[in-house]
Amino acid sequence: MIARSILAITALIAVAPLAAQSSPAQTDPAHQAADAREVPETRALNDKVGSAIAQTQTNNAVAQAQNEENQAQYEADKAAYAAALRQHNREVLENDATFIRQREAYAMAMRDWRAQVAMCKRGYQSACKLPTPDPMNYM
Repeated sequence: MIARSILAITALIAVAPLAAQSSPAQTDPAHQAADAREVPETRALNDKVGSAIAQTQTNNAVAQAQNEENQAQYEADKAAYAAALRQHNREVLENDATFIRQREAYAMAMRDWRAQVAMCKRGYQSACKLPTPDPMNYM
């Protein structure tokens, strides 16, 4: 938007000396001398504005490239996060499966131990001499 405004102003400045020269009322030597003094200054100002526009366009191109690089890094970061999350979920599921197996093994060992204690209390000495069930044997 600013660049367009500057271009419009630049176009008006560049056309102004030409319009002044083409006017029949301003062909006297005083006007010609004033135009001769103003034309170099107008050209210098136009060159300055043109340089500013070129610099702005260069800065915009650099900023656009940086934005594209930042966007690419952002997308890469999101992909890395998603991959890490999937890996974490796999590990959680594996740990959950291990926990479930361990819990079931412990429950089976406790069931057998209670049966063993009940048989011992009924007088079966062989049940009393058995070792306590090890949950690892149920995995």
